[in-house]
Amino acid sequence: MWLSMFKLMAMTRGIGWAVIYWDPKMQQLTLGWVDEQHLGHLLGLTPILMLDMWEHSYVADYMPSGKKQYIEDFFANLNWEVIEENFKLAQ
Repeated sequence: MWLSMFKLMAMTRGIGWAVIYWDPKMQQLTLGWVDEQHLGHLLGLTPILMLDMWEHSYVADYMPSGKKQYIEDFFANLNWEVIEENFKLAQ
């Protein structure tokens, strides 16, 4: 379920970064959006995974209409071991 929600957020928001955070207080993952990679992060939460949704990240290879395929390819090519390590370190 989190994956479909994450992909939907990435598809429907404007430019910025879709983020999966670890919330240590609630002991759960949560989704967020930031307009800049270094500004606007949720205080006290640790980023686990960030998806760049600025046009420069996908337009050259996918054209503007290829946003959905860019997101699908992003997840198909992730090194999940690195993501798992990020998660372990955050906990």
